[in-house]
Amino acid sequence: MRWAALAAIVTALAPAFAQVRLVAAKPAAESAPPPEPEYVDRVIEGLATQEAEAEAKEAPYDAAGWPRFLRLETRLGTQPSGSLSTSRAGGFTATGVVVTPNHGTLSIDANLALEEDRTAITVRQRGLPMEGGWVVNNELGVTPSLAPLLMRQPSRVYVPSRYARGAATEWLNPALQTQLIAAAGEPGLLQGFPVSGFLTLPGTLATLGAQKSIGPFTGAFRFERGDGLSLFRNPTRPEDSSDTRSAHVAVRATGDAHTIQANAVETRSTETDDTRRGMWVEGEWKRGTSLYGWGVFRLDPKLSWSGQGMASDSEGVYARGSWRTRQWSADANVDALRSISRPDESGVYVSATGRWRYSRSLNLGAGGSYRDYSGSGGSVFADARFQNEWGSSGARIDGTSGGSIRVRRVVLDHAWNLPQGWALNTSLGFGRESGENAAGSIRGGAVSFSAPLGNEITMLGNASTERRGDGSRSTSANVSLLWRVDANWSLEGNYIYSNGRQRQSQSLDPLAPPPDTLFLPADSRSYFLVLRYEEGAGTGSVPLGGAPGTGGGSIEGVVFLDANRTGTQEAGEAGAAGVTVYLDGRFATRTDALGRFEFPFVAAGTRVIRVLDETLPLPWESGERRDTSIEVVVREASRVAIPVVKRGGE
Repeated sequence: MRWAALAAIVTALAPAFAQVRLVAAKPAAESAPPPEPEYVDRVIEGLATQEAEAEAKEAPYDAAGWPRFLRLETRLGTQPSGSLSTSRAGGFTATGVVVTPNHGTLSIDANLALEEDRTAITVRQRGLPMEGGWVVNNELGVTPSLAPLLMRQPSRVYVPSRYARGAATEWLNPALQTQLIAAAGEPGLLQGFPVSGFLTLPGTLATLGAQKSIGPFTGAFRFERGDGLSLFRNPTRPEDSSDTRSAHVAVRATGDAHTIQANAVETRSTETDDTRRGMWVEGEWKRGTSLYGWGVFRLDPKLSWSGQGMASDSEGVYARGSWRTRQWSADANVDALRSISRPDESGVYVSATGRWRYSRSLNLGAGGSYRDYSGSGGSVFADARFQNEWGSSGARIDGTSGGSIRVRRVVLDHAWNLPQGWALNTSLGFGRESGENAAGSIRGGAVSFSAPLGNEITMLGNASTERRGDGSRSTSANVSLLWRVDANWSLEGNYIYSNGRQRQSQSLDPLAPPPDTLFLPADSRSYFLVLRYEEGAGTGSVPLGGAPGTGGGSIEGVVFLDANRTGTQEAGEAGAAGVTVYLDGRFATRTDALGRFEFPFVAAGTRVIRVLDETLPLPWESGERRDTSIEVVVREASRVAIPVVKRGGE
């Protein structure tokens, strides 16, 4: 079955991609300058000319047909486990894109694992033009939950979503300011290594939604039905499964400088055998470069969305502000909360951060958060970053307190100035834990690097270690070696190692969604090889997102978990794996185990990248930086690092 599915995919795609290669197109001709004497290379010591070297590396390119790109990978290695023993694992992946003139952009993202019957195949059709000004986006296979655009806006209260294997469609009409969505499938989880498969969970999901704007008012609703849902793969008791009916309604009014939005959620579940409701109203207004907001909310106990937990059993109000100038920025949030089930239990949550650009070379920052509601806790930090002749140096002091544990740390990091193609970030930290089951002193370090070992070979990765006063230690490493064999073929080796357990910090924000349970095996290691084949073809002057006559480059990026909100990936900050990234809303890809992604052939000019929040691990989100603009230059690789932050301003 698995081999048949793979053979069908390759058979369907191969004819369109046979004997082709992707090269950047030359820019459109401009007015010719006055003729200059022809330059002739002189051979020195037997070295080949630049033209000869370029011709040797380039393969024939088929410029006929629609622009298209195909990547095939064979992945073989071992599966990480809870001990140093490993089991063999592997599979195949296929990624393809075809840009059609009348049927939108077609793409496929297929993962096929060998060790289990796990497949994760997604076929997308985006930007399909229809009569009446409609534009349609269709997805078949493993897709995240759909929601009207209004419900994707940043909000103090988060409504969760999940992956499902099925079909989804979205109809947009800009002239009518209307959006329609529908989806149905089986819920599940993306997991597995080195090939990410889809683990199907019991039950079915069906979603309907719509959005309409009339003048300054926009309304949206979403209804989701779940039957036989369970968080267990093989539920054994009746209470392990539940049927849910969830509805979300939102109305937004927009003015010149202010907006107000009202939201209501209602869920009925066989788990609670009654109806639970949530309501929140939020408003904000802009004044110059400042942004002010407020909100009021009431969330019933055990409130959920399609069987997934969300903030609940709280009512209260909040106020927030964001201030920006050329030299400084500040954000603050204050919540006053009270429990619905325990009216005598009330409290506050406060968070604030500030940054000051003292000079071109020195930036200072400080902030913290405090909660006194359903338990108390707090965090505080102060940092400085200094540009110097060796690179960018940073120093950070932070402390956290929650439950019976208190942690104080000092972290020094540095991003070194190195020749083009090289990168090295280092970090050293020391501190102390105190309280119940505390380890005493803490010291450790981290490094992340990228090193070209030749014209065609690059090594990159990260590693960290931490040693505690009680003698325990945690170590992790993730290293990749990439060999570009020729224009089409490349070989990549990866090694991942983890030893010891790391303490997972919990979110202080009472309105943040419950964080994902992150389990790190006590001792595990895995390695795998990737044999990759890439080809492209089609009208050479029409790269992805471009028009005839334009040239193209490429985009290489990383999505990382920005724990301290500096916007810079430090040595100890990991990449976000398995996250969906969109380019100009038309082309999609997923990040790898290091959080990396790539769009290999992109039109020159300003392009927009968006991270799909629904695919980020909780409680991380894009925050205010939902879109990232990047300038693509002809024949060059443009690189970008996209930070995502914890919800609630922590």
